Amino acid sequence: MKQLIIIFTLVSLMSYSQRREEKKVDSLLELSKHYLMSNTIKSLSYAKQASVIAGQVSDRNFTFKTNLQIASCLYNLNLYDKSLQYILRADKILPSKTNIQQANMYEIKIKNFAAIKMDKLELQTENDLLAILKTENSNESKEIKARTFAYLSDYYLYKENYEEANVLIDKTIALNKIIINPKTIDTYVQKADILMNLQQMDSAFIYLEKALNENKIKKLTKYNTWWSFGDYYILLKNDRKALESYIAALEDMHIFNIVDYESEMSITKSIKEIYERLGDQQNAQKYAQEYERNYKLYNENNNKGLTETVNLILNDKETESRTEKRRIIIFSAIITLIIITYFSVRSIRLKKKKLQILHQNSSLLIEKEDLEAEKSRLRKKAEEKQLAELILLAKNNNPEFLILFEELYPDFIKNLKIVNPKIKNSEIYFCALAFMNFSSKEIAQYSFVSLSAVHLRKHRIRKKYAIPSELDFNTVMRELNSKELPSIFD
Repeated sequence: MKQLIIIFTLVSLMSYSQRREEKKVDSLLELSKHYLMSNTIKSLSYAKQASVIAGQVSDRNFTFKTNLQIASCLYNLNLYDKSLQYILRADKILPSKTNIQQANMYEIKIKNFAAIKMDKLELQTENDLLAILKTENSNESKEIKARTFAYLSDYYLYKENYEEANVLIDKTIALNKIIINPKTIDTYVQKADILMNLQQMDSAFIYLEKALNENKIKKLTKYNTWWSFGDYYILLKNDRKALESYIAALEDMHIFNIVDYESEMSITKSIKEIYERLGDQQNAQKYAQEYERNYKLYNENNNKGLTETVNLILNDKETESRTEKRRIIIFSAIITLIIITYFSVRSIRLKKKKLQILHQNSSLLIEKEDLEAEKSRLRKKAEEKQLAELILLAKNNNPEFLILFEELYPDFIKNLKIVNPKIKNSEIYFCALAFMNFSSKEIAQYSFVSLSAVHLRKHRIRKKYAIPSELDFNTVMRELNSKELPSIFD
């Protein structure tokens, strides 16, 4: 009887301790989500602490959640290969997932695939996610579906298929009407951007006003809305109003401590260009210097120092060692208790040993399968890493871009030179950006020219090589990456 009381007491204490640790995990995850945009390194630190505790209590669901949160942090830090690694970990940790858990994992995959321009995987994963949630009707499932329609809309926006993008963003807006506490602000801004591309300026203004009103009511950052207002007034050729909007965007970023160097670089560049058009060289120089400062910070944020900081926080080997030691201590205590209580029951111990041997044999088979999967993952990771490096070189207008591009896509360069043996490097660079499926707007941003200049250059290349207007320019460029020259260039 005394032995049973001891066992019951120990089990109760362990259960209480586990519930307390689970509450800690929830609290740390909430802190991580809170700091995700304003201080991603801090957010990552909280997510990793939650992951350590989840590992100690051996809760697969919590470990799955913490790994996905770490993946989100790494995505925000532009460390896409590491982010995808943690998504893979989460997938292995919880083989049997609910539809919502599967959808949460797919959503982070979508963001990574979009960032590294893996268009087919992005589109496939978006459609798979919607299929998974087809029969779900919870508020959370509606929120995920609303965001996924927005991702799809963004996909078609950058493909310059504005009509399809508009249809999809309307689905997000419709879902937001039935969602409890919907996040409509970014949706309104995205809708306005699409309408601007469709030349429906009055309707675009209405949605920007809606976004601004939501910002004020919910007391959230307005920089993205002000940024879109600036783009809106640029299209209307109202430099003064555009200037006010862009400056308001920067001020709001500073008020809310938003750290987004790429956005800040783009906004300061637009302000500099407006001041140049207005003939205000002093302010143009001021914002040119601000742009250079942000560019330097952006590079520092993506250099070895950031990677080392992230590695220090994650520190997987040390964490796994501490977790393993804790597990060994707990396991040893339980075994000791069993031996003391049931020392006389030798048959049970023998059966247990037999089961352990069977389990070890099973584990060896699983480990062999895991090794094969790991080899495949490492090959895929190497390819993704090269692609991510190429994208970063393109975004930074780095002269090494063409060198790496030619290594990765020699057939494309060879076919271009067959079509035009005297082709200049500047034209190869432009065609390479189109091959990588960058939109006209992105090409303009990364090559530091106006959007109209990009459209004009596309038109001239179409004319020079007799590319029909009904064919998508980027698709034609991608067809050049083959062993034989496509028939369109014969």
